[in-house]
Amino acid sequence: MSHTILTDILIVFIVAVPVAYLFHKLKLPPIIGFLVTGALIGPAGIGLVQDIDRINLLAQVGVALLVFSLGLEFSLKHFLSLGISWQNGILLGLALSLSSTAIVYYILSQQRLMDSPHGRIATGILVFQDLSSIPMIALLPLLSMSSGSIDGSFISIAVFKIIAVAGTFLLGRRFIIPWVLHRITLTRSKELFLVTILLIALGFGFLTNEMGLSFALGAFLAGLMIADTDFRFHALSEIAPFRYCFNGLFFVSIGMLFHPAFLASHWGLIAVILLVLPIGKALISTLAISLLGYPVNVAAMAGLSLSQVGEFSFLILLIARKAGVIPEPLYDFTIAAAFLTILITPAVMRASPALVNFIERILPLKWIRGRKRLAAINAEELKNHVIICGFGPLGSSVGHILEEAERKYLVLELNPATVRKIKNLRGGRPVYLGDGASAEILYKSGIERASALAITAPDYMNSVSIIKQARIMNPELKIITRARFRSQVSELYAAGADIVISEELEAGIEMGRYILLHMGVDEATIEQYIQTIRAFGSADFF
Repeated sequence: MSHTILTDILIVFIVAVPVAYLFHKLKLPPIIGFLVTGALIGPAGIGLVQDIDRINLLAQVGVALLVFSLGLEFSLKHFLSLGISWQNGILLGLALSLSSTAIVYYILSQQRLMDSPHGRIATGILVFQDLSSIPMIALLPLLSMSSGSIDGSFISIAVFKIIAVAGTFLLGRRFIIPWVLHRITLTRSKELFLVTILLIALGFGFLTNEMGLSFALGAFLAGLMIADTDFRFHALSEIAPFRYCFNGLFFVSIGMLFHPAFLASHWGLIAVILLVLPIGKALISTLAISLLGYPVNVAAMAGLSLSQVGEFSFLILLIARKAGVIPEPLYDFTIAAAFLTILITPAVMRASPALVNFIERILPLKWIRGRKRLAAINAEELKNHVIICGFGPLGSSVGHILEEAERKYLVLELNPATVRKIKNLRGGRPVYLGDGASAEILYKSGIERASALAITAPDYMNSVSIIKQARIMNPELKIITRARFRSQVSELYAAGADIVISEELEAGIEMGRYILLHMGVDEATIEQYIQTIRAFGSADFF
């Protein structure tokens, strides 16, 4: 049987499905399963797929849909000593500075750490990294130009291309795209709407590609054009299945770039790169986040989450190789190192709490920052007050109720911007930058004399740590916390909480209350139903 593109796709999915399923069972990101699939079936593996270019063609569509979705989600409203050329130096700096959104998102979601302090910081940085990859890709053609070829003619052509793309983008965003999508939706045909969305994404990508820019840049701009229209979320929902399917092909095609033989023959240097690269990225990220005022342990956890090389890095390297910007040996080294950093990311992120604790024991960073932070805390004698850990929407609501009742409270918050905002808006109110899991911070906050502790931050793991630490320091303290999921309730009680408010249960109670009121049930009967539900407890009513 002759190999066609359909045969190659069939082989990819026959192998990818069980491999990705196995990785999922091992609690590893399926994306790593796709990478391993590519390495296994590619020319450097057992050779089931020999023509990588055919798979890369489909992978480009997957990348286009990926950056198109990124554009939809982002509204405009809101080595000289090694003999590396400056072009290669810039290229490697661009590619290796990016981290893997797909891997980090998956692991944070799996561990339910998306709402943790370091999870929120890491995901915010990842979004901006993905956005920054677009101008990086757009500027790649400049690196293929020698200094002598960048003359007045080249600059004029480049300026003309920028004006043409920008003009098309502005006209499309303001007039053409909203009008076209409005007309299409009037037909009430989902098929026609989907085809139109794909046409806009791939068509604008083709336009920028023909103008010497990248295909991905055009797809991203197409997403931006739709992002400020009323059709944004409709478009996102319709292309999601196609995006995930083609993205799988993209990661399989990336896996095919990995050459085990090259790794075997250069294992020493690659091992050094594999050691230096993640550590360097983690240290730089930790320092940058720490300079913004976040505690060192939070900054270090976020930094370790960003220590790998990302999927857009592979895209930059592929485009650079096609343009002849990067020499083949350097390309192979970079691909191998990038591939391996992604493989070790799950282990690094799972070990990050222990790594951070170890770093804090051997380095004086925590003591230095803790001393500076504690020195700023007011030493007034607090008694019978409430300590609120986290001052987001929920925490501020609790604080407002306490103010109305003229009760004293003190806030512990990890976000320095929030701390500054509260101090500006609520003059004289004790609001301190610190982690409630720290015994030092709790002691300075008067935990031994406090009446109650309200943990309003959404980070489940951090809540458990705060509860255990607070219970040791004040066994009589009333501890009230929240649980996003009913499955967390029993564990929070086991940690020492007195009252756990289940968001799922309370939301269900309130929805049921309004439905029954709408249906004419009297309030006394409704209240009886609610008391029956609460008597069972939050976690296991059903």
